[in-house]
Amino acid sequence: MRLSPKLVGPAVAVCLALGGTVAAAPPAPDAPSRTADRYCAVVVSKTLDAAGHSRVLGEACSDVSRKDALALADAPNRSVGQRNTPTRTPLLEEYRDLDRYNSIYTMYGDAGGCDAEGYHLVNYYEIATNVSSMDGYYGCNRVHLWNLKQEESNPDPELPIFNLGSFNDNVRELQVYRG
Repeated sequence: MRLSPKLVGPAVAVCLALGGTVAAAPPAPDAPSRTADRYCAVVVSKTLDAAGHSRVLGEACSDVSRKDALALADAPNRSVGQRNTPTRTPLLEEYRDLDRYNSIYTMYGDAGGCDAEGYHLVNYYEIATNVSSMDGYYGCNRVHLWNLKQEESNPDPELPIFNLGSFNDNVRELQVYRG
């Protein structure tokens, strides 16, 4: 059977569209649910991944507390029978409101606080579209932001930030550092 050239283009477009739908499917059932109604924690390394972001060592969400989310995020890093785990240093906390009351995502470093290079972090979409304010810890006093369109902040604001302006509910990536 021979296809008409007039049908091939639309057929390819439909196949590509369906392929995009499959690629955008929800996360696997074992992936942590990263909604703004939960406490979420991520542990990152100073080592960068292939995309230039701080390597993620573990992440998890909890309905209970930030401490519980960190314990769950850090669980894969503990070896069997290991009594002491490395200290995880809080780097940045993101909040869903301007008064920094409802924490939704806390980032921890495995190599201490911030230096001039800092850590390059990535928010998941569910978090990126809910961040309204943030606070830095352990020398993390400046932040460079990228929104969902990959537009950058300029100049880099000091932490804490109570109002993200055009980046409100629109923080895809950030580099937190000591400035």
